[in-house]
Amino acid sequence: MEGKQRREHSSALRDLCAARAWLKLRVMTVCDCFELPVTSACTESARGYDAYVSEFLSYGANLRALFAVADANPAAPLFNAHAAALHLAFEGAEGWQAAAPYLAHMHDAESQASERERLFCAAVAAWAAKDFRAALTLLDEVTVRWPADICAIKWGQYHAFNLGDQDALLRLGQRAAIVHEDTPYAHGMSAFALEQNHRLREAEEEGLRAAEIAIDDAWAHHAVAHVMETEGRARDGARWLDHCAHTWEKKGVFIRDHNWWHAALFQISLGREAGALKIFDERLWGAWPEFPQEQIGAVSLLWRLELRGVDVGERWAPVVAQARKRAGEHLLPFHDLHYVYALARAGAPGEAARFIASLSARAEQAAGESAIIWGEVCLPAAEAIVAFNAGDKLAAAEKLGPVLNNLHRIGGSHAQRHVFVETIEACLGDARSVSMQ
Repeated sequence: MEGKQRREHSSALRDLCAARAWLKLRVMTVCDCFELPVTSACTESARGYDAYVSEFLSYGANLRALFAVADANPAAPLFNAHAAALHLAFEGAEGWQAAAPYLAHMHDAESQASERERLFCAAVAAWAAKDFRAALTLLDEVTVRWPADICAIKWGQYHAFNLGDQDALLRLGQRAAIVHEDTPYAHGMSAFALEQNHRLREAEEEGLRAAEIAIDDAWAHHAVAHVMETEGRARDGARWLDHCAHTWEKKGVFIRDHNWWHAALFQISLGREAGALKIFDERLWGAWPEFPQEQIGAVSLLWRLELRGVDVGERWAPVVAQARKRAGEHLLPFHDLHYVYALARAGAPGEAARFIASLSARAEQAAGESAIIWGEVCLPAAEAIVAFNAGDKLAAAEKLGPVLNNLHRIGGSHAQRHVFVETIEACLGDARSVSMQ
């Protein structure tokens, strides 16, 4: 009997010790606002990360606050991975340089990371290595297994968009809308994905629902504008963005610039070219000229205006100066086609030719899917742009026509890529005029 009591006492003691250990672990494990554990974080740093999550999803202007959180927590792999991602999302060589110390801390701390965090870190590492497809694949896995990680969903959509992968964009967007039904900004993610997949009625409904949950959801504003642009509802689109614009002043540069770019497109569609130029001068160019997204938005709008015969004056000069600094980077093909347009438009002897030679070398170094995108889509499109600006419209049409149906593979939205359609229409129009004389 005595032995039995001792065994029972010993068993109870083990259970008590295990319970205490479990309780201690629970106390030490800090979670984010979605109840996902964060390695090597204290409560204060986790709240700093939560603030970043809110800014990231809402396109807020205070994203840089995450860097202080990561700097104070070099042993926290997730914080440093997100800090590196923010720098890489600058989409220029400076971003890769600025990301380096955060990538180093991320790698040093990975051995202590949870499986979810390790997968996210692997995605960021693939991104830093410019393997964007691998980054998307890893983020897709993270969000299948931990769909509460809405930041990973958002970063996944970022890569899906840049890769022209509309299926992945929609898959991730729907994941956000289902799992985060009451989370602000989730429905805006779904709305844009639906629009890019031509599901316009659903996209508009999701975008309006998003704005009801969070009136300042600038990405939802953008998704609804896309629907109206696609359907030719320029007057509705201009009114919609005018209704929403007061919320953008507290947003980051990217979404402010980009939504104003959409507003300028509606002005052009309504025959108000002066209004579009006013938006360019006051809203679209000058906030952060070094930012690649501001550069391509500026190129895109000036390109469209000149296709309609508008004199844009000296506005090209500062834009071209910034494009020159990007000439050797070749990070994203969509960006490169805008940079080469600016350089070709400037007409400096040999400048566009050097860009084409550099782009050709980039295509030769690529492999697999990347080789097709750079070599079979981006390069001939770039050559077409150079020919177009040199006045050889027939050569431009011959180069651009065969790649038009695959142009989605360079990234960008339907609305952004439509300028290529407009360009080939201008080429064919000139060709028809010549043949009729």
